[in-house]
Amino acid sequence: MKAALVGLGAIGTVIAADLAKNDFPLYVVCKHQETLDMIENRGVKVTGISGEYIVKDNIMPVLTIENLPEELDLVFIVTKLTDIQDAYDRIESKLNKDYTLVTMTNGMFEEKLAEQIDGRKLLGCVVSFGASRNGPAEAIKTSLGEMVIGRKEGPKKPIDDKLVNLLSKTVPTSYSENIMNEKFTKLLINVSVASFGVISGMTLGKMLERKYTRLAFLTVMTEGVEVGKAKGVQLQRLNNLNLNSLALTKKELHGFSFKHIYKQIVLKMIGKKYKNLRSSSLQSIESGKRTEIDFLNGYLVEQGKKFGVTTLLNKYVQDEVHKFEAGKKKPSLEELVKLEEKTKEIWGIKD
Repeated sequence: MKAALVGLGAIGTVIAADLAKNDFPLYVVCKHQETLDMIENRGVKVTGISGEYIVKDNIMPVLTIENLPEELDLVFIVTKLTDIQDAYDRIESKLNKDYTLVTMTNGMFEEKLAEQIDGRKLLGCVVSFGASRNGPAEAIKTSLGEMVIGRKEGPKKPIDDKLVNLLSKTVPTSYSENIMNEKFTKLLINVSVASFGVISGMTLGKMLERKYTRLAFLTVMTEGVEVGKAKGVQLQRLNNLNLNSLALTKKELHGFSFKHIYKQIVLKMIGKKYKNLRSSSLQSIESGKRTEIDFLNGYLVEQGKKFGVTTLLNKYVQDEVHKFEAGKKKPSLEELVKLEEKTKEIWGIKD
């Protein structure tokens, strides 16, 4: 099998190292000469929660997508959502007629890709372990989790079972017949983790120490749950978490409520488990790049308009992150407090 991976960011680096470590030959697109040189001289390095290891065998680095060989059977796209269309457009001519394309990205971009390619060749993947980039061809695995893969359309194929086994070498991996429901469920986590990290500049653990930041998390998630209901999405359990159970109601927020206390406690526990998780969108801001905001919170805003669902806080967050992208604001506690105040305003909460 001729396979390639595009997108050597934090997650892509871990996936590439783990596949190669388990005797799966893989072409990797480096994009930068420094990264290519590092792989050729040292290999791909992973540190963190799963230990430290360097992998050089079974990894075949190339500089650009155009340097990949023809007739690829399998391609992992692990780019930012802002780059996925360009990556697909450039790699399309490299694919054989029976290819499988695995999108290991956040968001719901598979909906758009399925307008261009046969959905039976498109394998979506939900990634819920954490990693941070630590230099060229090097990543820190910051937290454990799981992965879920599934065909956008059509039945499971023999290669899918092989991929489940291979990807399980990184974190437990399963196959889903409803991958778009899984992707939407993960989206409801991303809309807070990614964007709030940009606004605050904090790790997830630090953010979730704050009561009203937790309320903001629950609010963007609640708006997403309502959008999902309108779309006919069946939310799935993610890392044993039922997001339907975290949706808020006004009644819970005005007066004493065990349900609201429970939801706050759940977020506190998530903050402790993933305390070192750092927003990938924050890393984009620090590198002077666009974030994925329009594909995350922006997607919920767009779908909310389509289905008549109010998404006030998601719209606020989208607009604010655009200001950070433009260099008009910098991540800070002060900006996080403004987000908290906007959340209280939406719910009619007065201190």
